[in-house]
Amino acid sequence: MAVAAPAPLLAQQQTYAFDIPAQDLGSALRNFAQVSRQQVTFSGALVRGKRGNAVSGTYTAPQALDRLLAGTGLSVRRAVRGVLVLQRTAPAAQEGSTASPDARTTSALGEQALQAREAETGDISVKGETDEIVVTAQKREERLQDVPVPVTALSADRLVESNRRRLEDYYTAVPGLNFSMDNRGSPSMAIRGITTGAYVTPTVGFTIDDVPYGSSVVVSSFSPAPDADPNELSRIEILRGPQGTLYGASSLGGLIKYVTKAPELLETNGRIQAGLSSTSYGDEPGYSVSGAINLPIGSALAVRASGFVNSDAGYVDNVTTGEEDVNRTNVVGGRVAALWEPFSRFSLKLGALFQRRNSDGSSQVNLLPSLDRFQHAYLGGLGGHDRKVYSFTAHANAELGRLDLASITGYTVGESEDSYDVSAALGGLTGALFGVSGVAFAEDNKTRNFSQEIRATAPIGSRLELLAGVFYTHQRTDANGGFVLVDPVSYDRVSQALDQRIDQEYSEAALFADLTIEISDRFDVQIGGRWSSNEQSYQISSFGPLVPIFLGAPSPVIAPEVESQDESFTYLFTPRFRVTSDLMVYARLASGYRPGGPNPNQSAAIPATFGPDKTRNYEIGLKGEFLDRSLSVDASVYYVDWRDIQISLLDQATFLTYTANASRGRSQGIEFSIEARPIRGMTASLWGVYNDSELTRPLPANSSAFADAGDRLPYSSRYSAAASLEQRFPMFDGTGLISGSVAYVGKREGEFTGGARQLYPSYTKIDFKAGFEIKSWSLNMFVNNLTNSKGVLGGGLGTFPAFSFNYIRPRTAGINITRTF
Repeated sequence: MAVAAPAPLLAQQQTYAFDIPAQDLGSALRNFAQVSRQQVTFSGALVRGKRGNAVSGTYTAPQALDRLLAGTGLSVRRAVRGVLVLQRTAPAAQEGSTASPDARTTSALGEQALQAREAETGDISVKGETDEIVVTAQKREERLQDVPVPVTALSADRLVESNRRRLEDYYTAVPGLNFSMDNRGSPSMAIRGITTGAYVTPTVGFTIDDVPYGSSVVVSSFSPAPDADPNELSRIEILRGPQGTLYGASSLGGLIKYVTKAPELLETNGRIQAGLSSTSYGDEPGYSVSGAINLPIGSALAVRASGFVNSDAGYVDNVTTGEEDVNRTNVVGGRVAALWEPFSRFSLKLGALFQRRNSDGSSQVNLLPSLDRFQHAYLGGLGGHDRKVYSFTAHANAELGRLDLASITGYTVGESEDSYDVSAALGGLTGALFGVSGVAFAEDNKTRNFSQEIRATAPIGSRLELLAGVFYTHQRTDANGGFVLVDPVSYDRVSQALDQRIDQEYSEAALFADLTIEISDRFDVQIGGRWSSNEQSYQISSFGPLVPIFLGAPSPVIAPEVESQDESFTYLFTPRFRVTSDLMVYARLASGYRPGGPNPNQSAAIPATFGPDKTRNYEIGLKGEFLDRSLSVDASVYYVDWRDIQISLLDQATFLTYTANASRGRSQGIEFSIEARPIRGMTASLWGVYNDSELTRPLPANSSAFADAGDRLPYSSRYSAAASLEQRFPMFDGTGLISGSVAYVGKREGEFTGGARQLYPSYTKIDFKAGFEIKSWSLNMFVNNLTNSKGVLGGGLGTFPAFSFNYIRPRTAGINITRTF
């Protein structure tokens, strides 16, 4: 956690009147920060179970810290902008040997040395000094460097500055993250290749402030990933590998956490930003406007409010209607949050977030001889989408002696409306039956999700730390979808030919525990387990004149309600050895699961339910910083065993889709990332991934899709990599910036089909940014996809229509101006 004061860091020789009683170390550090106006960053795990010494009298900040931390085995080092970072004292320093200045207490650095380093660094990262990143990947605040899980943390502010606002814009910044887009333009994510395609329950979990988002089960073959705009966020954390023990259902491949910006109690501040952009093949510019303000109300209450409007330029033309740039996307959103902290051992944070994303037309491109690049031929008024997210959260935290208690309550609503042209498939049939050859598939889904988690963290003696909790969620989805007759001349919707209404409910209860055993100062073991039980119900009703043709019975057909129930147990085992305070190696055995459930359609050949599938992850990792923290490395080798894989199939007799547990697969590979700061102001980073994800058993012989052992899982590339270089330098009275990045995505295969599979070629994407910051103003110019690479995200064989594809956004250039106060 971080505690801060409203004023800038003061000179180290200034004295303060301290009256800090002996107490738990976390509270003592908060008291120190309030009195000395210093900013201190520390993880809850680092201070838990430790006592701070009493400090009473007039001292400088370094002198007070010496007394406060004496005997704790902890020290602080100074990061950029004067932030004090709590850390374990290096073993060499504890034994009396010579240690680097960063491993000693602040006072050991000396007053003059501290002032000299502050004057040298200013706001620019230099060799040996970096901002610490604190994440909550394991449901407690820890330095990113200390988490024995492969985690990537993306700064939301940096994404906004470079106009990378959607998952498709920044997924190449994350090792092992795969992105695809279905025929509705909905994003689908996979981590380490764990997916069988776009039309089953997600294999990646999503949370907003630790509250689950979306449905844990597939509904109407449509479960889009959220695409939260980073304007409302502090950071995005991507956890690779199964996270079933701490996060439960549908995180068998990994987890994406959206962390919103928290109100600040001690400082009034705000931000206003505006930007313009231009996209190749588009005629109209895009734009963005956002603003945020933080207002303390007294000493114990603060409110933060923010809002934004974005419009991404369109670049696809519809030759049928003559409309240009039909895929322009508009996003509007806002958030209000309040933090109440009446005393140091209790806090309550409330938040409400809204976001709406809509587009009038599809981004699909038809690869037909009669069409040029970035064109399609669809009926007018189809291909668009309208998606809304509402999220309400309440976080309560209390310290009861040595026990930390947290309650997380959430209620989220996801709404989506989509339509697309299916005249090529059904126009002949509807023309013969009804005299109307235009057909659209239109659907709207609404998922409401309530969740409650209560968890407690406490030390047990001096060597054990226990995190335990209970979790409950109830999800309800109402979905309507079917075929609509459309006049091919006027594009008016004539009548509903088939309407299917789905009611689905999902509830889950879980108990989980995570125990960290500190065997020595350098070696600890983490053991965890989670028991989950879920119940589901599903009912589908079909209406319209096409019902007798598709279902073989007169309309309406009210299918009986189908129910299912299953239980799952997931676990983790993670030994970790700290070679030094800045270098660790770890091993990880972890499992994840995805719930089974009722099948959407039922017939004699379709099973009423399908079972859960599970992953088991074996991994060895290394995280470390070297050369006075000017070089950091994060690397892992993994093997994931995937059993009872869920896959979407087609009943050949009725042409109805259903889900079955069809096969077994595995994913194995190597991931590494390196970040170097060789000279003042320069940051260079590189990551690379080798991923071999494939079936280890063939799909069943009676399956509508064909795949043999050794066939690759969909949308996963064997090789991917990215590199970036950033240079910051003094400029006038501020700081200048130049940065560039290049990302490579290897070739991939598409959906499993009854025959040949679509092959997506590899592509390379280059982004560039330059700008400067002077006092409270900053300006950033960017060019994304500099070479206009035409990377394929989805479509082709196995999707509809098979001649349509989705691509990454063409070259987009623009400028953002920001004013902070």
